[in-house]
Amino acid sequence: MTLIKKIWSLLISMKLMVVLILIFAVASGVATFIENDHGINTSWALVYSTRWFEAVQVLLGISIIGNIFKYKMYTKKKLPTFIFHIAFLFVLLGSGITRYYGYEGVMNIREGSTEHRMLSSDAFLQVSANKNNTKYYEEDIVYISALGGREFKTTLDVDGKDITVKYKKFIDKAVKTAVEDPSGVPIVSFVITTPQGPEKFFLKSGDFIDLGPLAVYFDKEPEGVPKPIVRLISNGDKISFVSNVQINWMKMADRSEGLYDVGREYPFEAKKLYNINGIQLVSKAVLAKGKVTVVDEATYKSTAKMNMKFASLSALVVDVEYDGTHKEVALMGSGKRYKGYTENIKIADTEIALEWGSKIIELPFSLRLRDFKLIKYPGSMSPSSYESHVTLIDKKNLVKQEHRIYMNNVLDYGGYLFFQSSYDKDEKGTILSVNHDPGKWPTYLGYTLLAIGLFLNFFNPNGRFGKLARSKYEYKAGVTASLLMLFALFSTQPLVASSELIEKVKNIDAGHADHYGTLLVQSRDGRIKPLDSFATELLNKISAKDSMFGLSHNQILLGMASNPDVWKQIDMIKVAHPKVQKLLGIDESKKRFAYRDAFDRNGQYKLGELAEQALRKRSATRDMFDKELIKVDERVNVAYMIYSGRFMTVFPLEGDVNNKWYYPEEALQSFPPEASKEVLSLLRNNSMGLVNGINRGTWEEANKAIDDIKEYQKKYSPSIIPDPMLIEAELLYNKMNVFDKLYPIYLIAGLVLLVLIFVRLAKPNINIEVVTRIVLAVFVVAFVVHTMNLGLRWYIAGHAPWSNGYEAMLYISWTIILAGILFARSSELAVATTGIFSGITLFVAHLSWLNPQITTMVPVLKSYWLTIHVSIITASYGFLGLSTLLGFVTLIFYIMLSNKDKREQISVNILEATRISEMSMIVGLSLLTVGNFLGGVWANESWGRYWGWDPKETWALVTILVYVFVIHMRFVPALKSNFTFNAVSVVAYSSVIMTYFGVNYYLSGLHSYAAGDPVPVPEWIYYVISVIIILIVSAWFNRNKLVNIKPIKQ
Repeated sequence: MTLIKKIWSLLISMKLMVVLILIFAVASGVATFIENDHGINTSWALVYSTRWFEAVQVLLGISIIGNIFKYKMYTKKKLPTFIFHIAFLFVLLGSGITRYYGYEGVMNIREGSTEHRMLSSDAFLQVSANKNNTKYYEEDIVYISALGGREFKTTLDVDGKDITVKYKKFIDKAVKTAVEDPSGVPIVSFVITTPQGPEKFFLKSGDFIDLGPLAVYFDKEPEGVPKPIVRLISNGDKISFVSNVQINWMKMADRSEGLYDVGREYPFEAKKLYNINGIQLVSKAVLAKGKVTVVDEATYKSTAKMNMKFASLSALVVDVEYDGTHKEVALMGSGKRYKGYTENIKIADTEIALEWGSKIIELPFSLRLRDFKLIKYPGSMSPSSYESHVTLIDKKNLVKQEHRIYMNNVLDYGGYLFFQSSYDKDEKGTILSVNHDPGKWPTYLGYTLLAIGLFLNFFNPNGRFGKLARSKYEYKAGVTASLLMLFALFSTQPLVASSELIEKVKNIDAGHADHYGTLLVQSRDGRIKPLDSFATELLNKISAKDSMFGLSHNQILLGMASNPDVWKQIDMIKVAHPKVQKLLGIDESKKRFAYRDAFDRNGQYKLGELAEQALRKRSATRDMFDKELIKVDERVNVAYMIYSGRFMTVFPLEGDVNNKWYYPEEALQSFPPEASKEVLSLLRNNSMGLVNGINRGTWEEANKAIDDIKEYQKKYSPSIIPDPMLIEAELLYNKMNVFDKLYPIYLIAGLVLLVLIFVRLAKPNINIEVVTRIVLAVFVVAFVVHTMNLGLRWYIAGHAPWSNGYEAMLYISWTIILAGILFARSSELAVATTGIFSGITLFVAHLSWLNPQITTMVPVLKSYWLTIHVSIITASYGFLGLSTLLGFVTLIFYIMLSNKDKREQISVNILEATRISEMSMIVGLSLLTVGNFLGGVWANESWGRYWGWDPKETWALVTILVYVFVIHMRFVPALKSNFTFNAVSVVAYSSVIMTYFGVNYYLSGLHSYAAGDPVPVPEWIYYVISVIIILIVSAWFNRNKLVNIKPIKQ
């Protein structure tokens, strides 16, 4: 065999592929810990941006290509396998194009201004030179590691001679300071308070600095500028100064004060405050011979009491060599996504400028910000949404267009995408994310092919899943017990509240509350709907519940509006983050808090400042604390809207051009006198009717007051009142609550059938055909009801029921159960699993239900891609968990193989459990893969980046790679055994746990709770790990005692 053939054989071998998969997974996982401990720049420098990391991915791509031909995946019977393998090649291709030809960044535009520049996300080393008025420039992307190991060299040709810039060292959290140097020059450092805060400056002999209202010259004659001037003069070992204005001074040590006259020379002393025409200058170092150097923050703090601006920066120290001369230069900055500080030096007759940080990129067109709109909650300073009204100006192509940019509504022009990201603190400027990504469409094509291939794979009789589904073993009791554990997943905790308070609010008649729910209200998007719908949405938003304390949603809404003082004391607002709980001053065990808990004794809102900061952050940079804080802030604002009556927009104004309906206070203040008087009368009647109903138990007067408001609506706003049949349909839809009742039917029926299938495997003489038909009939009836309710929702909403996340989930569940019915004849297992999966989909939909039309939400979360992404990934965890549980039980069976009399029966149990486990793993891996990439689509369409190596998405990738490794182990002889598969399947779930819990609490990142401050590891974790290790080791001794009854076809 020739060398080339040997190399090719190695490249396409499964041994190399599984090794590469493990390297990819381990490297990615380790990088998240590096980022947590040493920052994002270090993780990119040591892992993500390295050639070896790229090489691993390229080799995986080559291996996929080789194995496509080696296993003839291109044949018709292996078409689904071919499709999802070729999909990964498109994803790798798109990623490569994005990596080398794409870029992203941010653009900041003030109102009324025009901008054609953006700030890059990547960090560059920029070197520019000026020799004899000829300019030269060179730039390189650099990734700097706080741990070292990423040295670089950049050269710039200047008139035939090279300027060479070499990496020397990197100082994380660095500070510039002036130190004594016998061979140095006269130098001073001082701090001036600027609008951005205190800033430190360094001035050497021969330099000057113009600070706007003040200029400082050092051994240099002023250039006649008409402003306050301080001229520093070095004389031997002393430095003095002269000023053209009077200067007040104060010595920092003893607080003594004085005045310096104009034109007289005085000593310039360290640790002295000089007040120069209102500008405060504090001298830090005054050195007759010194130099500027960079030290780490710890060293600086040990010698200085004041932390300056540079204390939060890093320093890239480089050696600049030109024409035989070397100079050490410290470049201050923060690396990726931040502009650096320019350092200027001069060697011979050449001026050299260096900068490390994000660079300015000029675009071929401009954007003018006509207006920035920030919409806030009623009665609150919390922003609910924001948008930029811009004019696109392309002079070259004679284009001038007006656009609106807001979350999930992007501007796409000239290969650039602009996303609404954040805004300036004064609310007079916008911050847009800018993305130029030529690799988007190959990547999206890969995602699409991946979903198609994985879906078709379930129904391919020649695929691994199909072969496993057709394999049968005579099953003995043992596996079904493990399935019972899954029922525990659906347990919930009851709500607890003060019984005394609850009794106080149980005074609203349910019949009147339902009649109250028929009143029409105008939502923020202009839709007219029954208050019944609004009540459900508002309560769901606040508490994630449809009813509480034995009260309906209408009773609760009416109670909160009519008796706010009592309801403000009831724990009903949901909170899930320990840091938010701490801010509120409540115990971490409490999952809900009272409205009054959100305010201190002085009535100040506890979350206000931090919520505002979180909202101003770019969506892509918010961590889990920010997101939860925003959600809780929103819930508090919704509660305020109810207590203040601002939710009750039920009063139209005759002749209003926008057909706007007003809430009571607004109507009384802004309506004409006669109309205001009519509204006041309606409100009085309603209030009196409610009081009489509570006190006397007669609700006729209260019901009539509601009817009077309805007549008022018909009288003054007849053109937008919905058809009565439409209103009745919506009330019926709400009352039936079909989708919430369907998921337990799907789940229970599916699980019953699945258990019976296992029972039949244990006892083949049991006939489950009748039960199968009953379950199928239940599915058919449920499917018909599901279809009719989707149609009803379509009729009510006026659009197809898959326009938002919740509706998309309903539709996905519908298609899943449809697939099960269509394939019922060929596979009972398909019926059972689709029933379970459909039920899980509806279950997750109701756990995370968010209606974007109710009240305002975080704009980026209005994308229905998010809910689909989360639901699919969550469903995958269930299937992977089933595989883990079966693996755990199988390891126990291995220990039981010591019993020679039962060895054959136990072996059958092991083989059957392994078969089901692998099938479940294939389903889980498919869902996890598709769900993860759908998350990439959501991220890309929301803020222009479908993959950013955030710890959460990285660990989701690690989990995919881990299970890809497990699935492909059977192709490696040394790993091809039932014992190995089951042992690894148990261990593999640790990656899921790390993804779902570990990242949230032990790593910093967008999805993190802890943000680098990890909580203690629970003690029981160590016991669980110990049990698993003991179990695997004990089972290992019996790994060769398995009786291979009938091998699984491969």
